[in-house]
Amino acid sequence: MGAIDIPRILISGIKSKVGKTMVSIGLMRALRNRGLVVQPFKVGPDFIDPGFHYFATGRKSRNIDSFMMDSYSIMETFQRNSRGADIAVIEGKTGLFDSHDAIEEEGSTAHVAKILKAPVLLVADVERMSRSVAAMIHGYKTFDKEVDLRGVILNRTGNPRHSSRVRLAVEKLTGLRVYGTIPRKEITMPYRHLGLIPAHEREEYEGLFDSLAALVEKYVDVDRIFETSRNSPKIEEVDPNPLFIPRKKQGSIGVVMDKPFSFYYQDNLDALEASGLEIKVVDSLYNRNLPEIDALYIGGGFPEVFAEELERNKSLRRSIYEFCESSKPVYAECGGLMYLGETISTDDGEFDMVGFLPYKTEMNQRFHALGYTVYESATDTIISKRGDILRGHEFHYSRVIPSEKLDFAFKVLRGKGIKGRDGVIRKSTLACYQHLNVLSYPSFVGNLIENIKSDQE
Repeated sequence: MGAIDIPRILISGIKSKVGKTMVSIGLMRALRNRGLVVQPFKVGPDFIDPGFHYFATGRKSRNIDSFMMDSYSIMETFQRNSRGADIAVIEGKTGLFDSHDAIEEEGSTAHVAKILKAPVLLVADVERMSRSVAAMIHGYKTFDKEVDLRGVILNRTGNPRHSSRVRLAVEKLTGLRVYGTIPRKEITMPYRHLGLIPAHEREEYEGLFDSLAALVEKYVDVDRIFETSRNSPKIEEVDPNPLFIPRKKQGSIGVVMDKPFSFYYQDNLDALEASGLEIKVVDSLYNRNLPEIDALYIGGGFPEVFAEELERNKSLRRSIYEFCESSKPVYAECGGLMYLGETISTDDGEFDMVGFLPYKTEMNQRFHALGYTVYESATDTIISKRGDILRGHEFHYSRVIPSEKLDFAFKVLRGKGIKGRDGVIRKSTLACYQHLNVLSYPSFVGNLIENIKSDQE
């Protein structure tokens, strides 16, 4: 296989909440408005930003993360999903060099940029700064010279004089080009406790994307960004991942995908479908019963926000309980874990859930767990074999209150889970706080298929 051209640009930040997502979404929509096909990507374990990427571009965003994935998996999903696109726009996470620990680069945006040989633009919040901005940017430029840092976008500038001064300081004292200066208080992105508000909840924000595109077109040199992306170095083509090679139909899986449950890695769904499982989408608010399926997958989301509506749909809750009781495979992550328990307690009260697993969940005001996870499978499960190591992530504000002794599938080597354990199991149902990406643990699909076939025999 030879080298291939994929025009690409990576938008990073000096830290979180500097306007990186605003710039990324605005750039994506601006390029799309110009008639270009834009393929979005998100560095790190994130479900919310990719939802915005999809609305901005019309193409599903993919997560890439060097703590959970190896270099091949990152390169393969990047190449596979960039086919047919004119440009790939990659949104980074947190600060450019922030990683899974204080020293190593794994899990950082910079590491992904190096793997993909992607030109990087750094978004910096320069409010109430002038010449000091140059010192800060100079540090980012020299910290790791293998990172292809092409330029800077200065956000939250003051009056035109301030904007001119910080641009001059950066360009003259660091040698980096300034691709744009964006005045403060132009547009404010909506936030929620786990990040940006999920796009599907706020269809009225569709107009926001065009406003962001207009902002970027006005203050950022989009032409030069596109030119920079086209001058990206060639990358070596990699072999296709067998996970995504379509196979003959061998069953069906229900996926609860709606307003309460929307946190799914797109590669997970693609791998399940390629394995021969027909995906049947279930709406937890409006469907009265499960369809005819061989397995059930309930992802994360915000069930606590819709707890009253979920409680109201007694018919579906009963149908899911009976499906779990039948010993058919059920896999639930985070929000799904909460839904399969007895109740969810919020500031508005306590609400009945499916009730198959013997615990209640209670929402806290502050996050209970946030970060990467490493689990060891203590037993065979519907998705793993005993002794296997699973890398993922967790972020939740809830805590589990057991009603009786719980049986756990996983030993937590890194993370919190449920007091050092995770993966509550009962019959063929497995519910855990960890979110798992199939590219971090490819056996996930094969093991699930094996359990579906075992149940069918």
